[in-house]
Amino acid sequence: MGASSSLFQSYYIFFAFLAPILFLFLIKQRKKLVQSKKLPPGPSKLPLIGNLHQLRGLPHRSLQHLSDEHGPLMFLQLGSIPTLVISSADIARDIFKTHDLVFSGRPVLYATKKLSYNLSTVSFAPYGEYWREVRKIVTLELFSAKRVQSFQAVRDEEVALMLDSIVASSGPVNLSELTLSLTSNIVCRVAFGKKYDCGENKSKKSRLHETLRETQELLGGFYIADFFPWMGWLYKFNGFETRLEKNFRELDESYEEVIAEHLDPRRPEPEREDLVDVLLRVRKDSNQAIALGSDYIKGVLSVCSFYFDYASYSFPKA
Repeated sequence: MGASSSLFQSYYIFFAFLAPILFLFLIKQRKKLVQSKKLPPGPSKLPLIGNLHQLRGLPHRSLQHLSDEHGPLMFLQLGSIPTLVISSADIARDIFKTHDLVFSGRPVLYATKKLSYNLSTVSFAPYGEYWREVRKIVTLELFSAKRVQSFQAVRDEEVALMLDSIVASSGPVNLSELTLSLTSNIVCRVAFGKKYDCGENKSKKSRLHETLRETQELLGGFYIADFFPWMGWLYKFNGFETRLEKNFRELDESYEEVIAEHLDPRRPEPEREDLVDVLLRVRKDSNQAIALGSDYIKGVLSVCSFYFDYASYSFPKA
């Protein structure tokens, strides 16, 4: 018994002596590993959460304060996501000229992935063959000088209607509301082929506004899965996944309705192609390098819809 006790004490003393040495060795190895990565300077971080606790209030101001202290090229660990923060136009220019392929990717965010139809739009798609092809389509078919010029008549007509409403007004005119309405009408006519200002269309516009406001709130929220992807399962229990699915279904139904209207053989021949007409025509083109499904069309419409909602947003009156 005495021999066993003595042996135990010997092991205890040995491990008590070895543990601090092992701990110091691990710290030293970690420092060597960090130094070998040649990471830019940055603030000290906490275990697990990294530097998330330092993004208080308005994140862009927090980042500015941190960059003032640590320099225009700063490294942050946001949860499990390593992040490089650039606060200098010159450094950004050098990086994107020299290392464009390395930094051309986009983060896959939890809500964005769902609401952009699994990153099927040029705005959110990861860099690669698909992104290059859809970017080419957007450049040639949607944003070319010829396409922009084709809607000059729409812009002229809507501006004339706005001026007529100003002339016909007998009292003060709210130019902010008129300008927002002008932008909204132009975007709707260019993208969907019609305005949403009267009758049944006005009711649809109201419902679409509500859905898009909810969408914007979902896209701009803070989600733990964006910083700890393995924790996405939590949303099954706090109701967020259900809320996201509901919003997505409402958006999808709206886009399905718009596409169905354009595919209806009874639809009168339009004076000019709108955005949906262009996308449907491109989808039928067998010479395309990649197949463009309905999700791509809906994804492009979602980007236009978000802009439409921003453009027609009326600020509360003081």
